[in-house]
Amino acid sequence: MLVMYNITNQNETSTWTDSDEFQFAEQNILIILAIFTFLGNTFVLVATWREESLHQPNKYFVVCLAIADLLVGMILEPLKAYHLNPDLELKDTTYIHLCRFMVWIDTFALAASIYTLTFISFERFIKIRKPLQYRVRMTTSKSMKIIFIIWLISTVFATYAATPHSGSRGILETSGVYCPVDENDEKRFYTFVSVSAFFLPTLVILVMYTLIFVVVHKRQKMLRNGELGQTCYDRNQRSAFLQDLKALRMLVVVVGVFVLCWGPYFIYVLLLFYNPNFINLDNESYNVDVAELIIFLLPHVNSLCNPIIYACLDQT
Repeated sequence: MLVMYNITNQNETSTWTDSDEFQFAEQNILIILAIFTFLGNTFVLVATWREESLHQPNKYFVVCLAIADLLVGMILEPLKAYHLNPDLELKDTTYIHLCRFMVWIDTFALAASIYTLTFISFERFIKIRKPLQYRVRMTTSKSMKIIFIIWLISTVFATYAATPHSGSRGILETSGVYCPVDENDEKRFYTFVSVSAFFLPTLVILVMYTLIFVVVHKRQKMLRNGELGQTCYDRNQRSAFLQDLKALRMLVVVVGVFVLCWGPYFIYVLLLFYNPNFINLDNESYNVDVAELIIFLLPHVNSLCNPIIYACLDQT
């Protein structure tokens, strides 16, 4: 259910909410996305488990990201499709506990994704900037502890979101209008989550990858000038560096897709909260409805894209 419906009078409905065509289209798209998201991320997890060469500390962060995406395809998207059912009687019988669970798992999945991506940017920077120290410091035990901390923070975030007075309907709006919230609380929550779970982490990620590109450019210049030498150790260093470049390319694509999928959503939500006249709800056009459909489905597409990116680009 769209945020613009949440911030208007509950007795008023927009062209979007009255349109069975768009509701039916969104429901079918969500079902398709759920199937392929589940299959893609399951493939990543199974491949990592079966392939001994993938049992590395840095690969466990990819597993963490795949688990978060799997939750979206396995739980969130089917539940959201279920609640798009036009049967009004069905909507009225939604249990508050199911509603709060949807909010919890919704917030947990996004928080786990973005904070994992944020740490991966730090991990990539350390590995490329100080490769020798990285091998000593980044052990399997340490990577597991970091993943535990990421999940702990995500759990706290999600638990707060699921409380009755948080103002959250789920970051993906999974619960629609079935969780009663106060309009002021809702505005405050989505402002907080936009900054803490998207804009600030994205800024950190972009800064880290900028620093990585500076290091990479310097190393490439040294390689071209032959400054790294030709000893066996130096050749191994060159090979490891080129391998890291391949991994970096994949992660840059992952982050780029994340920003493209989630950026329009958060920007649109904030515009609706802070500038309600941004769109005239009484005079919406077909094109506006289509744009809203795309904006609110893009975050779901992100969970489908990540395993495809791994399969195409992860050659490390």
